[in-house]
Amino acid sequence: MTFEELKEYGQLFYRANYKLDSDLETKTFKIKNIKSYQHEQNDEGGYTDWTDNLVTLYNLLSPVIGKTFGFDINFKTRQMSLFFPLKIKTTQADLNKTLPLVDVIALNQDESSNIATIDISKFNDRYAYASSLYDANPIADLDLSDLDKIKPSDSSSSSDDKAYEDLNLNIEKLDTSVDALKELDELTGLDEAKKQIKDMIAIAKINQLREERGLKTPAGISKHMVFVGDPGTGKTTVAKLFGTILAQNKIISENKFVSTDRSDLVGHYTGTTADRTKKVIESALGGILFIDEAYQLSHADSPTDFGHEAIDQLIIGMENHRKDLIIILAGYTDRMEEFLNDNPGLRSRIPNRVFFADYTTAELVKIIKTMMEHEGIVKLEDVKYFDKTVTEFIETNHPSGNARWARNVYQAMLQAQARRVAFMEKPSNDDLTYINNEDIDAAIANTPAN
Repeated sequence: MTFEELKEYGQLFYRANYKLDSDLETKTFKIKNIKSYQHEQNDEGGYTDWTDNLVTLYNLLSPVIGKTFGFDINFKTRQMSLFFPLKIKTTQADLNKTLPLVDVIALNQDESSNIATIDISKFNDRYAYASSLYDANPIADLDLSDLDKIKPSDSSSSSDDKAYEDLNLNIEKLDTSVDALKELDELTGLDEAKKQIKDMIAIAKINQLREERGLKTPAGISKHMVFVGDPGTGKTTVAKLFGTILAQNKIISENKFVSTDRSDLVGHYTGTTADRTKKVIESALGGILFIDEAYQLSHADSPTDFGHEAIDQLIIGMENHRKDLIIILAGYTDRMEEFLNDNPGLRSRIPNRVFFADYTTAELVKIIKTMMEHEGIVKLEDVKYFDKTVTEFIETNHPSGNARWARNVYQAMLQAQARRVAFMEKPSNDDLTYINNEDIDAAIANTPAN
């Protein structure tokens, strides 16, 4: 089996490639005219291209069971059923040799066909191991008919310590001494996001009061959220303020904010992802777990990817720690929608969507001035010139990055001022304090719009 054949073979058993509903219902495909399945309608109203995958299955199985057969896969039971004509004579051993990464556990007959029952639960681990063999020799044509006889290389095994040595969690203690609700209100823009966050805080506080007074509380209220929006729209800042407000009101037990991403959750080899994700969840218990660019957990076109194992553990964590964990998934709007469509278990458990709109021109100008006021290091010599120059640049060049772009402009102004003043023989306090029009022009010219 070549690596390309292995890749196509893998698509058949990797659940993320099947657009299933939240119950993981079985999909059935009858293979008579392969081309008719080139575009199979999926559950989202779109189409999935099955031709290459079905051709691979056809090429694998037709020498053993003939040219007409059907199969279904049930991801709830992790089983596949294979149907082929009664007149075909084959054995369980022959089928196991033909499908090396799964286990044919039974071969029976009914009144109309042979039925092979196939256990696919070990497929992901075996696929990952087979892929590691190709990593060592990409052009190999391997006989994978008996994986148990192939001894893994030393590089494929590792100690538990090595599995987690690159885990670099950002665990932050939130400052509960500040007036976080006021700071949330004073953030520039984000009117809709702030309203949604306040609504979440309100329902959490009301339910907390009900519990304290022995009253009934609504069942199934989820505090988990999805933050969607472009980069630099304040998702992390708002998440921290949200966590701070909850901690101040004793709605969460610890003023803890854990920020992570795919690199911490997903392991590099078989058997590590679930434990890594569990460790991340444990580190966040009592507080907020913020997963940035969460859509990167799901690579539906890569059957060797372990991201789905992390997603499974996150779902388990949400179920097992309803009272002591809040998970916030963040990312670009379109990609997060695709991610949730591919992972209906997450969508059903996180009904709360908070949208972070891009900042307007006026808001970006205000953000830069607010940064200057907040740090108190420099002042504008000519506020009107600053407003006019930055506004014209934004409306002409439409810079991306939102508040990140605004911070870059502020830092570029500091750099321009430093370049102008540092080598003066005796700079005055005003020289050290004021950003002049020359600094503004230099900063705008040296800050990329994209």
